[in-house]
Amino acid sequence: MEIFSYPCILKNPTAVALGRFDGVHSAHKRVIENSKQENLVSTVFTFLDNPGKTDTKLLTTEKEKQALIEDCGANILINASFADVRDMSAEEFVRDVLCQKLNAKVISCGYNYRFAKGASADVNTLRSLCQKYNVTLICSDEMTAEGISVSSTAIRKLLSQGNASLANKLLGRTYSLEGKIIHGNALGRTISTPTLNIDADKNKLLPLFGVYATKAHIDGKVFDSVTNIGIKPTVGSEAPTVETYLLDFCGDFYGNYCTVELVDFIRKEEKFTDLSTLKEAIAKDIEKAKLILT
Repeated sequence: MEIFSYPCILKNPTAVALGRFDGVHSAHKRVIENSKQENLVSTVFTFLDNPGKTDTKLLTTEKEKQALIEDCGANILINASFADVRDMSAEEFVRDVLCQKLNAKVISCGYNYRFAKGASADVNTLRSLCQKYNVTLICSDEMTAEGISVSSTAIRKLLSQGNASLANKLLGRTYSLEGKIIHGNALGRTISTPTLNIDADKNKLLPLFGVYATKAHIDGKVFDSVTNIGIKPTVGSEAPTVETYLLDFCGDFYGNYCTVELVDFIRKEEKFTDLSTLKEAIAKDIEKAKLILT
């Protein structure tokens, strides 16, 4: 997949998927897959920044987002800054950006797509402009999972409640956190549960603080694991941490990168009276994780 920064000019005829695509969830995937049209270059037009939501944590880092979009089969990814297009009228965006610069012959979007200055234009406006400029519009219908409309907002809400398993159903994949394995305070070793401290991206959304049954991907291998996300109230932590204990495996992975997939929620983070009680709770977490991951 080729990646370009906007503004750019594409010579070959394209089918362009439009959207923010944070999370690249199952509904996003359908929009992108609809841009795979015969004799057209599948192109995704999206934003590097988060329009109007600078304090919102991301469901996907830029690296993850690019990889997921490529997995959907896109040939070209175009990253724009919201400032580049936010003051355009609907017609200016379709005529000048999509038709003239991107050479779009087909446009794909979701049923609730909005664009133009102040998000003033919707799919009906887009359909009318596509007809005017002889462009085919493919508009994806609403998708649901377990009776819930698939959206980044719904996924964020589920993760904030610790409902990783349902969030995964909306995503169409397992929500994950990734980062370099770094040195921690080595407390886990003192209670016989050495953990991997993962330096997760600070812009990535963390779920409800607590303990999760997880799958850890390290150096091409996958390990069943238990992951604690939070501030470790029993011993205290200045900032949220992501710590993973590998079930039935011990090794030195410092400096490696680890991706932790959140399979299911076990319990909320809580403060214990002493390390002995904490150790007992961790033992129970491990048994629950084994049942979930079996």
